[in-house]
Amino acid sequence: MARCSLIDGEEVAHAEVRRRQILDAAAEVFRRRGFHAASMAEIAKTFGMSAGHIYNYFDSKEAIIEAIVARDIDEFLALTAQMQGEADLRHEMVERVDEGTDRRLDPDHASLQLEIVAEASRNPKIADMVQRADTTVRRRLIELVRAAARGPVDEVDLVVRAELLLALFEGLMIRTLRQPEIDRPALKRGLRDAVRHLIGA
Repeated sequence: MARCSLIDGEEVAHAEVRRRQILDAAAEVFRRRGFHAASMAEIAKTFGMSAGHIYNYFDSKEAIIEAIVARDIDEFLALTAQMQGEADLRHEMVERVDEGTDRRLDPDHASLQLEIVAEASRNPKIADMVQRADTTVRRRLIELVRAAARGPVDEVDLVVRAELLLALFEGLMIRTLRQPEIDRPALKRGLRDAVRHLIGA
């Protein structure tokens, strides 16, 4: 019985590694070709797997997008949970600004995220995924801002602060494509000041 459990665990771990590798290959193809022009066959070729085999993991491009979005949410929730475990949450939120800025100014990250948003404007299934993901992120960010605030904050004000934080960092993905030579050190200083103001640090 223990032997079977060990084998099952190894198979699950192997399948999870395969899924992550496929998502990375798909992200590369989506960035390079766009969602519509990308095909499951091209994703499989980029990964080094037969087109038929890839369907054992994902049954469509939409399923791959859903998994990419879910992975991003998991990373965000893990990060915010770590931040909430720190003694000085306000300080931690400001300290994380540089990391968040670098991630969103990365052209590969920006291209993929904007491709997903563009597809959401045309595809109701993708739109639903993106909107549900945004609801999860927004809810957690509101909790974070509430916990960081000095004293009680009106609920409407909390929502506005969270929306402004989202707009600031999501907007960076557009700016990095329009202005690749943006002054990152100066931008980070300004963003740290903006975050301090929004969370009342």
